[in-house]
Parts: sequence; structure tokens; C-alpha cells
Amino acid sequence: MNKNPLDAFDLKLLSELQQDHSLSLHLLAERINLSSSQCSRRIARLKENGYIQKQVTVLNPVAIGLNVEAFITVRLNNHSSDTANYFKQAIINFAPVLECHAITGSDGDYLLKVVAKNQQALSYFLMEELMKIPGVSQLKTAMTLSVIKSTTELPLEI
Repeated sequence: MNKNPLDAFDLKLLSELQQDHSLSLHLLAERINLSSSQCSRRIARLKENGYIQKQVTVLNPVAIGLNVEAFITVRLNNHSSDTANYFKQAIINFAPVLECHAITGSDGDYLLKVVAKNQQALSYFLMEELMKIPGVSQLKTAMTLSVIKSTTELPLEI
């Protein structure tokens, strides 16, 4: 995928962007000791080469009324490609699902990270939406009590 290796400027640029993508091009260039035009060209190249997938604003879920976070292990009743594909398509359309990972070495086939306004909304999602997906045989839910660490920053060696 990535033909061009990252140099120290690229790594520093990616690190700065992970911390705050809203920095002006001028400030960003100043922080990594490049001109604004060089910085702009590097960002374009990093996007083109797939190092930067997208730039987003991370919201505080509690501030917008999503007070419950949970991790749900999902087990399917069989592992046919039809069952797995149907599950994947259903999950993509559920707004409460922030992440869905196919897993191994566990009691389940998928691990979901979900958010909800409250326990009642989570319960509704579990029973009326998730459990009604054909092929879902078991759910195990672990509710978050407190968040110790949550980051979107990948570890970069600079």
C-alpha cells in the first residue's frame, strides 16, 4: 500500500495532526520546522498514499447525552458466509455501534463498542435490534464504569 517510507518530518507531521487536526498550516509547518508549502505537499502525499484516512473532530459522548458505553461480544449460531455477511451489513447500519471487530480466542465472533443515552436505550438496542439479526445466538455485555484511557492517536516512533 505505502511505497514511500516515512521520514522524520512525516512522522512529526502525523504526530501533530493526530493531536490536533485543526492546526493552521502555518502553525503546523512552524512546529515541524518546514515551510507551509512543503507541509501542504507532505499532507497531500500522506493522504494520497493512505497514511491519513480521514480527519475528524472527536466529540465528548457524555456532553451530547450518550451516557452509556458498552462492549458487546456477539456469537453467531453458524459461520456460513451468508450469516456473517448479513450480520456485517446489519451492524454497519446501526448508529450506536462505534466499532465492530471480528475476533478470535474468545467466547464470541465479534466485539462491538456501542454507546447509548441510558441503560434503557442500550437494553432496547440489545433486545430489539441486535438480537433480532438472523444468526445471532448470544450476546455478552460489559458496561463501562469509567474510562481510564481513550485515544485515537497511534504510536509513532519519532
